Amino acid sequence: MSSKSLKSEYQKWLWMLATADLIVVLLALVPGIPSNASLAQLGNWRLLTTVVVPIGILLLVNVLPHKVKCMLVYWKPYGWLPGCEVFSRFAPDDVRIDMVNLTKNVGPLPTHSGAQNARWYQLYKVVENQIEILEVHRTFLMYRDMATLSLPFVGLAPLCLYFAGASQKAQWIGAGIFLIQFILTAISARWSGIRFVCNVLAIHSARKVAGATTPRARKARPSLR
Repeated sequence: MSSKSLKSEYQKWLWMLATADLIVVLLALVPGIPSNASLAQLGNWRLLTTVVVPIGILLLVNVLPHKVKCMLVYWKPYGWLPGCEVFSRFAPDDVRIDMVNLTKNVGPLPTHSGAQNARWYQLYKVVENQIEILEVHRTFLMYRDMATLSLPFVGLAPLCLYFAGASQKAQWIGAGIFLIQFILTAISARWSGIRFVCNVLAIHSARKVAGATTPRARKARPSLR
């Protein structure tokens, strides 16, 4: 199953989170709106908080490359993915994975970060449609996008409150709420991602899967020239 198909399954949760976030902003925004605000001003705020902001944020979630999203979730340099340390760090710490059996079933394990991620991806493609992989993959993508969705609210919420005339305390509370939301969703995405990459290796450690071993180099054929 492609990541687009998985994304369609949890898209409603992203909408629910965005809606809940907007409700929080609106509840804090209402007492901050001046009593003498005109209907035009109120209409502008309603347009901003109910149309422009969610569309912008959801576009941000869909447009950002997955490497940028992982950078936000794992607080690592650009280009880092969970598979970059799966053989050297995560798999040895997972009690389900027997590293000796894994090496026996899939061949030599790489040590360079780029090679680790590339080899892990090859192993993932062999078992990508198994239920234990689909479920954790969907969970990882969902929390990752939720974290990406939450981060802009850390700045947008106090900004909206500021221009609406809310108190400084309300602005700090708004920023704090969404900062906590971002941290919680980022941590959830982080552990789900580690679980995801380790689930792939746990399957290959438990049994030999067809197509998992590194193909041997073909013998050179004599030139026909």
